[in-house]
Amino acid sequence: MSLTAPDQVALRQAELLERLQQVDLPTLGHLLEDGFVDPAIRRLGQPRRMAGTAATLALDAPDATAVNRALVALRPGEVLVVDMRGDHTHAPIGAVTVAAARARGAAGILVDGVVTDVDALTDSSSGLPVHARGTSCLTTKRLGGEGGKHQVPVHIGGVRVAPGDIVLGDANGVIALPPGALAAVVRQAELSDAAEPGLLTRIRAGEDLRTLLHLG
Repeated sequence: MSLTAPDQVALRQAELLERLQQVDLPTLGHLLEDGFVDPAIRRLGQPRRMAGTAATLALDAPDATAVNRALVALRPGEVLVVDMRGDHTHAPIGAVTVAAARARGAAGILVDGVVTDVDALTDSSSGLPVHARGTSCLTTKRLGGEGGKHQVPVHIGGVRVAPGDIVLGDANGVIALPPGALAAVVRQAELSDAAEPGLLTRIRAGEDLRTLLHLG
């Protein structure tokens, strides 16, 4: 049975994500200029790679109900991307929300703001890769659920993130870009990563750096 056009797109994106899982993120930094989230947003959750497609939430009020609705709507392989609209005091994410996201099959959580329950976020039984600006004891509240907009373009650490963009994160930082931008450089990144161990071996062996490094 032939695949429909949407199924073909999903298959290509899944293949791209699988390849990007193997690429060192700083290698992408050699090849791209856009999509790099403010380095103040750092990994606070499980110490593993985050890679998935963006499911976005713009939170205009510290509304835990709006966050819960976004969690319930998550699909496997998505990264919940929360734009706190400049609120860096209320934490929308903690132990319960991370466990819920994991139960939905999420690939991670990215917050332009703070999170709480930081010890629980690294728990191997319930944690996920979570990237945020820091931690807080002040949390969102059970409001009416109208304080958030789901699946709209958001801005995270100076980067525009649209639903369906690819979100990558590790200990070095976070990258968020449309699939096409990453597909254009993934092969070059793979070749660069494959060449790096040999280059490091030659440097450590004492070869002349003038023959190994680009000097213009």
